[in-house]
Amino acid sequence: MSNKKLIRRLLLVLFFEVLFELLAINILREINEYNNLLFLFFDKCLFLILLIILNTKLTQQRIPFSLKLNKEQRKLVFVLTVILFIIGLMNEKNFLSAFTIGLIASTTEEYLFRGIVLATLLHLFCHLKKQNARILFPIIVSSILFGLEHFLNLYAQNFSLTMVQVCQTMAMGFLFASIFIRTKNLLFPIICHFCIDFILTAFGGMQNTTKISFGGSAFIAMLYVIAGFAVLIPVLLNNNVEEKKS
Repeated sequence: MSNKKLIRRLLLVLFFEVLFELLAINILREINEYNNLLFLFFDKCLFLILLIILNTKLTQQRIPFSLKLNKEQRKLVFVLTVILFIIGLMNEKNFLSAFTIGLIASTTEEYLFRGIVLATLLHLFCHLKKQNARILFPIIVSSILFGLEHFLNLYAQNFSLTMVQVCQTMAMGFLFASIFIRTKNLLFPIICHFCIDFILTAFGGMQNTTKISFGGSAFIAMLYVIAGFAVLIPVLLNNNVEEKKS
């Protein structure tokens, strides 16, 4: 498949994604079920099915996903599970919503933005001379798209809070993309995404209207980017070594 054709198909996937989200939001608002967990879960299940179909028919990316974990990875998942369970017990009234929001957001958004978008961009940028550019450019572009997608939250909140979320999710996208590149397994950015959404929802509820300054938002975003680079640096260093050898 030519790059031009692949770009058109990727844009078509994003168009259908936005169209589906807009229709779902407006339908749920019309029937006054926008914050109903059952309806949201059903909506995201349909969304995930749509994304799988779109990838199969259009972008055709092979998305690396495996549940096989080594001993250290199993320990890490166990520790995270215990921590999240304790946080859930501390915020029992939000436990179900935190679990549901974390699950549906992490699976659908990671499948789309890391599984489809990032994988497609990696293919499109693979012709660049610098090996690190082949990785960094796709990560940056996919992270920006991930952040911009959160402008859809304007349906439920004011512009300033949405802008804060857009900026933060761009930085979060950088972290998730770095984890995906490092592990070559979509499971790990899903786990990281789930943990963040679970914690935020557990403490703030579904309609998290916690006020945060742009300065505070920039600081949090910087932490996400630093963490992303910390994860990604071994990959970039290895690329530099391979580039020098060649």
